[in-house]
Amino acid sequence: MSDFLTGDAMPLLPAADLPPAGSAPDPGVLLVAWLRKAEERAVREALAATLATATPDGIPSSRTVRLAELTADGAVFGTSSSSRKGRELAANPRASVTVYWRELVLQVRLDGPVEVLDADASDALCADRPPAARAATVASRQDDALDDFDSLHRRADELLAEGVPIARPADWWGYRVVPSTIEFWQGSPDRLHRRLRYERDTAGHWSVRGLSPDQGIPASLPKLSQMYSSFELDGLTVSPPG
Repeated sequence: MSDFLTGDAMPLLPAADLPPAGSAPDPGVLLVAWLRKAEERAVREALAATLATATPDGIPSSRTVRLAELTADGAVFGTSSSSRKGRELAANPRASVTVYWRELVLQVRLDGPVEVLDADASDALCADRPPAARAATVASRQDDALDDFDSLHRRADELLAEGVPIARPADWWGYRVVPSTIEFWQGSPDRLHRRLRYERDTAGHWSVRGLSPDQGIPASLPKLSQMYSSFELDGLTVSPPG
């Protein structure tokens, strides 16, 4: 098995290069091309993304969300305004979104301010969700303490059984991360990963530059016996293999 980041053989993809001299930088062109590659490769959960937010004093949190839209204009998702991410975005409306396609060894990161979609756009976003997802949204008070999972499931089942359209909850909204930067990362088995960073100025114009790769995962990891020694656990001596 390859010791590359994913354990898979490196797919053959065109190199992610800087745009030709004299052309206007447009991250949307590369993003569309990569999304098309993800579709062709049948990437599972191609719009699954890590959404990172933070409190005003810099305490971070992250979670995996499903994006409703991913373009150079932004990453769109929906959530309850009373959830942790909703509260953090209300107090500190900036976020980072990272999408990683394991099958292609490609990654895209968008950083920037976050805007709340209006009621009509949020209604449309909620209506596009599967009925079970809408029922779960209404039944659940996101991030509240929960002692009885069965009652939560019963409530969601009852909503579905009513057979009527499930309206968007009053505290559920669509959000868009409006990128001020978009970074494209293309993995390479020699660890010389390609990185392109697009930056948008206050007038809305993009610039682009290549970046030196980060170190990435080392080609060979030390044995566990080199990382820690034997220790005691509940009266038993535990020794690492190797």
